[in-house]
Amino acid sequence: MTTVTGGGPAEAKILAAKLRAAPAEMKRDLRRQLRGQAGPAVRAAKESILSMPSHHDGTLRGEVARTVSSSVGLSARGARLDIVSSGRKMPAGKDRLPGFLDSAKGWNHPVWGNRDAWVREHGKPGWFEVPLAKRAPELRAAAERAIDDVKRKLS
Repeated sequence: MTTVTGGGPAEAKILAAKLRAAPAEMKRDLRRQLRGQAGPAVRAAKESILSMPSHHDGTLRGEVARTVSSSVGLSARGARLDIVSSGRKMPAGKDRLPGFLDSAKGWNHPVWGNRDAWVREHGKPGWFEVPLAKRAPELRAAAERAIDDVKRKLS
């Protein structure tokens, strides 16, 4: 997990207090800017899993790619941008596969439900973290620009 921080708790509290009193349009603009900056990172994570080799029809890769999304939250503690792969968006029984695909250890499963015959599968370790880590500096800079823009407007 990569965390982007600003000028410290005191500055964050002051900005959060100003943001609470800000017009709804300004809050919407900040959310829109942060969501827009997350778009390329979300697409990169999706492209990363879709580029994983497949020995079948590639259905699993598409299912996992659809789990990647971003969300923006504004609260009393500040602004938050999350980019996640949510297993809850996977079909029933596959909710843990996005994490397994990202792990170097892989996972075991029975062959066609036969509990007497198991196989070890491996995905594409780093499919999620690597593209996001590569974009962390640009995400950090974009978030700082968006927050500075709000500070300027609130001053």
